[in-house]
Amino acid sequence: MIKLKLTIKSTRRNYDIYIKDYLLDNIENYLDVNRNYVIISDDNVSKLYANKLSRKLTNNYLIEFPEGEVSKSLFQYERIAKILLENGIKKDSVIIALGGGVTGDLAGFLASTILRGIEYIQIPTTLLSQIDSSIGGKVGINTDIAKNCIGSIYPPSLVLIDPKVLDTLSARQFNNGIAEMIKYGMIKSRHLFDDLKTLDIKDNIGYYIYQSLLIKKELVEKDEFDEKDRHLLNFGHTFGHAYEAFYKYSKYLHGEAVGLGMLLMVDKEIKNDLKEVLSKYSLPTEDQASKVDLLEFVKLDKKAQANGISVVMVDKIGEAYIIKKQIEEL
Repeated sequence: MIKLKLTIKSTRRNYDIYIKDYLLDNIENYLDVNRNYVIISDDNVSKLYANKLSRKLTNNYLIEFPEGEVSKSLFQYERIAKILLENGIKKDSVIIALGGGVTGDLAGFLASTILRGIEYIQIPTTLLSQIDSSIGGKVGINTDIAKNCIGSIYPPSLVLIDPKVLDTLSARQFNNGIAEMIKYGMIKSRHLFDDLKTLDIKDNIGYYIYQSLLIKKELVEKDEFDEKDRHLLNFGHTFGHAYEAFYKYSKYLHGEAVGLGMLLMVDKEIKNDLKEVLSKYSLPTEDQASKVDLLEFVKLDKKAQANGISVVMVDKIGEAYIIKKQIEEL
């Protein structure tokens, strides 16, 4: 049975990440059950896990929102904030983000702003959120204009990862997370990339979650506020976010869009290798959107500046670099 632990060092607070099979069945071993908790979850995940979690906690209530990227919105932010205030949220209350990346981003942003900041715990239930979005403190919401354009960097106090919950994911959702794992291999680990290309990793997924998080830990601790080295984690995201926005968050899941974005930022010598591993996991490798259309959304990217945009390129698998380009040069 997999059981692993990491600690992320942060200027605001250090926090532990526990990775353990069936962790949700023994949640009382990881947190103080007598504190006041608010569980925030989408209406799909809550049916699977909210009752199991709630029964272990002495004082708690649940706030649900509709599943999907469209809920990472100002509307849902304001609606949930009002519920928190009406129910007497206190400075020592704790928000639990129970779900995937949308839940973590929305609940984390609420935690960072309600009463000017309260604690929150991440319990990610998708592969993508377990290896990426629940770690590092980036939280926020979208607008109709751009993705993640309203947000902050606000680390959780604890991250609890139960790989067994991934058994309930559809193949598409599981592979959505694999896309981010491929990204880690592309930027930092040829070994991880080769394993993804040649092995069936699902039976040992806890180990690969851990290996992915080691890469993210290194970059987040080196550059918590995303000023330089942490930019490497944005590989594939400049155009990935553009694909998502172009299709109004309806055609592609996040990882699928990132995969397409990675293909636009690699040397032609390794493009076929990347296509091969994306195809293995049924991730898209072609799209009809023109680069001209996508660049209109790249201009709105939060990394864009008056003198260009910093993008991540990969010429050799496992070795990425950052370069500033004019948007028209992409």
